[in-house]
Amino acid sequence: MMPKISEYSNELKLFLYGIFMYLEMDVEIVKILFYLMVMDTFLGIIKTIVLNNSFSFKKLALGFVSKLAVLLIPTALALMSKGLNYNFKWFVTIVMDLLIVSDGISIISNIIAIKTKKEVENFDAMTLILKSIRNRLIMLFKRLLITIDPKYHMEK
Repeated sequence: MMPKISEYSNELKLFLYGIFMYLEMDVEIVKILFYLMVMDTFLGIIKTIVLNNSFSFKKLALGFVSKLAVLLIPTALALMSKGLNYNFKWFVTIVMDLLIVSDGISIISNIIAIKTKKEVENFDAMTLILKSIRNRLIMLFKRLLITIDPKYHMEK
C-alpha cells in the first residue's frame, strides 16, 4: 500500500527548513509569507462565492500552485547568491518583504470586496515586483559581464 503524503509531513517540513537554513533565508519570514498566501487564497474563495463568480477546483488549484511558485523567487535568488558567492541576503529579504506586502494588499482587497459585495480593482503588485527583480538581475548580469570583459561595455 502506498504511504500517504500526510505521513511524511514532518520530514517535508524538515527538508524545507533545511533548504531555507542552507540558503540563509529567514524561515520566520517564509512562514509568514506562506500563511499570508493561504489567507489570501481562503479569502479569494469567499470573495468568489459572495460575488457569485464562477468557482472551480481547477482554478483554485492553479491559483494556489502559482502562489506557492512565488516562493521559488526568493529561493532562486538565494541559490544564485550561493552559486555566485555573492551576498544577496539583503536582496532576498527585500523581495520576501515585497511579496508579503503584495499578499497583504490582496488580502485587504478581498476583504473590501467581501464587505461591499463589489469587485475591487486589485493593484497587481506581484507583476511589478517580478519585472523589477528581472530588471535588477539583468543589470547585475551586465555589470558582471563588464567586469569580466571590459570590451562588452564598448560594444553595447
